[in-house]
Amino acid sequence: MKSQFEQYVQEDCKQFEEICKYYKNKNPEDIDTLYALTSEALMLSQRWSDIASNSSAYAKRYGFSKTDFQQWAYQRYRTLQEMHVDCRVFYSDAKEDLKNFGRVG
Repeated sequence: MKSQFEQYVQEDCKQFEEICKYYKNKNPEDIDTLYALTSEALMLSQRWSDIASNSSAYAKRYGFSKTDFQQWAYQRYRTLQEMHVDCRVFYSDAKEDLKNFGRVG
């Protein structure tokens, strides 16, 4: 279900949806994908933090509730933070497993 706010940050929402699909289809043993997801989620979470921080400006410009917009953007920020942590843990575990099997120096 699309939010009423998506129209104001369309490119950011597109990137968010793409990383969610990527995350959903991740393989917990694919260290390259996990590393990429870790980095991407961290970068995008910073963008969503900025969006949430600028909620007053968005609210004034587009005429909606600052609090509602801020909470909406913050939830996306938190989702990306959780993805980052989750993938970082999977990456660390997968790298350790490969090292134990003699595949990583």
